[in-house]
Amino acid sequence: MSTANPVSYANPMRCPLCEQENQCAVAAGSEPSRCWCMTTKIDEQAKRRAASSGTEKRCLCQQCGCPISK
Repeated sequence: MSTANPVSYANPMRCPLCEQENQCAVAAGSEPSRCWCMTTKIDEQAKRRAASSGTEKRCLCQQCGCPISK
């Protein structure tokens, strides 16, 4: 029986809420100023859901981070 720590397969290029590509410029190796999130306000409720998701810190995708108000 192995006693090794579990390996995390979380991809920094995926949204922690929906697992779709998050288009994160930083995770892609670009300057932070090139990221979509630098020009828009991120939904506070989405930030809280991501923080409590139990996964390592990853950026939200635009769909989850900026849901359209109905």
